[in-house]
Amino acid sequence: MTFRFTRRSLLAAAGAASVGASAMRARGQRLSDRGPLFTNPLDVKIADPCMIRADATYYLYGTASMPEDANEGMPVWSSPDMVRWQYRGWAFRKTPEGWGTHWFWGPDVRRFGDAYLMHYGAFRKVDGKDIGRICVARSASPVGPFTDVKAPMFDWPGRGDAIDAFVFEDGDGTAYLYFTDAFQGRNTIWGARLTPDRLSLADEPKLLLEPDQPWEVDPVNEGAHVWKRGSTYCMMFSINDFRNPAYGMGYATAESPLGPWRKRTEGPVVRQAPGLAGPGCAGLIASPDGKETWAYMHVHLHPEGYARQLALSRAHLTTSLGGLEELRIEPLSIAPQRAPSGVPEPREPRSDSFGGDQLDRSLWMIVDESPDHWRKEPGRVVVTALDGDMWKQRCDYRNLFLQGPVAGDFDVGVDAEAALEGNYEQCFVIAWQDAGNYVRLGMLYADGPKFSAAVELNGIYEELLVPNSLGSSVSLRLVRRGDVWSFIVGAGGRWTPLGSSREARLALPKVGFGAIAPGTKRPYAATFRNFALTRRGR
Repeated sequence: MTFRFTRRSLLAAAGAASVGASAMRARGQRLSDRGPLFTNPLDVKIADPCMIRADATYYLYGTASMPEDANEGMPVWSSPDMVRWQYRGWAFRKTPEGWGTHWFWGPDVRRFGDAYLMHYGAFRKVDGKDIGRICVARSASPVGPFTDVKAPMFDWPGRGDAIDAFVFEDGDGTAYLYFTDAFQGRNTIWGARLTPDRLSLADEPKLLLEPDQPWEVDPVNEGAHVWKRGSTYCMMFSINDFRNPAYGMGYATAESPLGPWRKRTEGPVVRQAPGLAGPGCAGLIASPDGKETWAYMHVHLHPEGYARQLALSRAHLTTSLGGLEELRIEPLSIAPQRAPSGVPEPREPRSDSFGGDQLDRSLWMIVDESPDHWRKEPGRVVVTALDGDMWKQRCDYRNLFLQGPVAGDFDVGVDAEAALEGNYEQCFVIAWQDAGNYVRLGMLYADGPKFSAAVELNGIYEELLVPNSLGSSVSLRLVRRGDVWSFIVGAGGRWTPLGSSREARLALPKVGFGAIAPGTKRPYAATFRNFALTRRGR
């Protein structure tokens, strides 16, 4: 994606935007003719994802994207369509009596009988050393709560940490556990047959895959995902260190669940793409109508780092003329693309006066929701700010309220009220593509009350600060004409342009609002009323 920041008068911007707006509307119309669209990454911060479908609903589990959350347990989201996700809370949360105390990683959830089993990795200190083992938890519901039924599942003496569980059930009902052994800086994939209750190993684990290819630049094979096609067993697995932008996926096949396994590609079957580094821990799942196969995976929120986010790409399973089972996953892209088959048209984004006692969840999604830190009251949404931001490398924001996407030209605004006291406390209206690409207008405290007009593109941030003489209750408005954005603030029915307009190209932006307290961590209350969205040129 290319970008430019330009500074010009609002009058000139309005004139220059008219041609660009027409082109944007035409492009948006052509894209809309292809059906529902989405862009990667999706608005779910997660690592090591596991996705299942039960009773027409998708459920998503994984390692919490932020380290402090990964020390508490493992979250769960639900979705009707793989694209629009709602946070459902902790699927599993540690307890004082549980074996695991920290680093809850890589859950795998499968329906078993009338319940759901979660095989996951957890750590505790033994003789001053962190020890990782596979554990098993059970729940009557896919959203949990899951509680331990066997922790740890098995001992692993003389080896490393056992993590990244995956359970595969063969056609005869026999189940197998695949897991990663992280030993002395080298990660390898092991497997074993499970007992009928899936709580224990029926046999000694067997080494299945180890890093031995020139494109495996770090000594890591991990995160197995296994399926059967015809008489062939197939496996995707992650390669390289997860913090490496070259983290990716390999592909192997075998004639039996425990091998021997043979790597089938001359390079990663999934690899990084512009704006989407470090794809890994991928799995496969059917689209809502069952006509397509999709790969789901995590990608880095920034080229290197811990925080990760969900991404999707179409997968193609074919049989070669020689009878070999082939896997091709379409290259990852941040460009708008057709949603999985069977995904319905999204609800039209619109203004919201926040009437009633409940937030309209069919209209709004909340990214990285913390339910205890916002509430809905008649006529308003009140957010209790948390430490976090989307500025540059930071991606630990919480409770970002979004709807959309919105194509073409529009005005979007909200009435915001907050008593800001500490540096960088901010409440805002936003046009959002992802954590590295957004346009934001906020009421900010920075050595005094300020307004902030900010643009971040490809992780490069630019901000204009202007003193706030309007007080703690203001109206914030973003105006989009083509790729040109204007920033307007108001109070008492009077509107004032904030600085010059900027040029910023966002792909299918969503719109919404939020409040943050980076640094101060002060839980101030930000009140939002009268969210207004006006579409232009329709």
